[in-house]
Amino acid sequence: MAENREWVRDLRPGTEVDEVYAVRAKEVRQRRAGGPFLALTLGDRTGAVAALVWENIEPIGSALVVGGLARIRGQVQRYNQRLQVVVRRAMAVPAEEVDESEFVRASRQDPDTLWRGIEELIAELKDPHLQQLLYRIFADPEVAERFRVAPAARSLHHAFRSGLLEHTVSMTLVARTLARHYRLDEGLVVAGALLHDLGKIWELESGASIEYTDNGRLLGHLPMEVLYVDRRIAELSEFPAETRLQLLHILLAHHGEYEYGSPRRPKTPEALMVHMADNLDSKLAGMLEAIASDAGDDEPWTGFSRILERHIYRRVAPTESARPRDK
Repeated sequence: MAENREWVRDLRPGTEVDEVYAVRAKEVRQRRAGGPFLALTLGDRTGAVAALVWENIEPIGSALVVGGLARIRGQVQRYNQRLQVVVRRAMAVPAEEVDESEFVRASRQDPDTLWRGIEELIAELKDPHLQQLLYRIFADPEVAERFRVAPAARSLHHAFRSGLLEHTVSMTLVARTLARHYRLDEGLVVAGALLHDLGKIWELESGASIEYTDNGRLLGHLPMEVLYVDRRIAELSEFPAETRLQLLHILLAHHGEYEYGSPRRPKTPEALMVHMADNLDSKLAGMLEAIASDAGDDEPWTGFSRILERHIYRRVAPTESARPRDK
C-alpha cells in the first residue's frame, strides 16, 4: 500500500484533501437557483466518493476526464449520510506517472485458486459434449488471460480485477447446488453459469478505471458471448443440436427480463436457474459491499446502493476485518 495516501475509505468530514483519484463519472447539472455545476464520482481501489464543483466549472472540468486521473484539492463534507468532496482545484495526471493498482482494486480471493475452481467444475461434468466445449473455451489463451483479470461490472457488483472470475465461480457453485436440489440438467446449468458473462472479457477494460470498450458499447457482452460460443460449438461435429439450442437460450436469457437488457426471458428451468443464481450472487455481493464501504463507522445506514436501489442497514458498525482489503 502506498504510504501517506488519502484513500477514499479514510476520508472524513471537515478535512482537506489533496490527492490523485480516478474520475469515474462526470455530469453537468443545473442549480435550482440557476447556473451549472459539476457532479462527479471519484475513486481509488478502496471505494468511490461523490464530488461537486461549484466554481470555475470550465477550467476544472477540462482537467476531469472520465476514465482518467486527476489531482483533486478540496474539502470533504457530509450530506444526507454521504460523504462528498467539494472540489476547488483539479489537475490532470498522466496514467504513466502513477501505480494503476492504486485505483482499481483486486479480488480478495486468489485468482489461481478461483481458476482451479473453474477447472474442477468442468472436470466434474458428466455431459461429455458440454465438457469438451468448456475445455476448448477456457483453454483458449486469450479467454484464459482476459478472464483471470476481468471485472464483472463497471460499478454495480464485483467491479474489480478478477471480479468476473470471483462472481462466476461463486454463482456456478450456487446454481449447481440448486440444480441438484430441483433435479434439473446439471450440465446445462453449470455450462450456462460458467459462460453467462463470458462476453465481459471483451466488453470491459481495466486500467486506472474500469471502462467500456468500443465493442462493449456497440455490441454488449451478451451478443459477443453468444456469437463466440456458437462459433466454438460449430467446431464440434457431434455436438447435439438440442444442447446447443438450450445452452444459447440460457446465455440470451440470463438477464431475466426485457427491461434489464435480456433479448429473451427464461423459458426453461435451467435458464431460470442461471438467471436467479446470477441475480442472487450479484445483488448479495452488492449489499455486502455497501455494508463494508464508505458510510463511516458511526453510521448505521450505507449510502444509496445503485444495484439494490435503496440504503442498506448495517446493524452494527463494521469491524476493521469487515472492510474491503487492499491488494
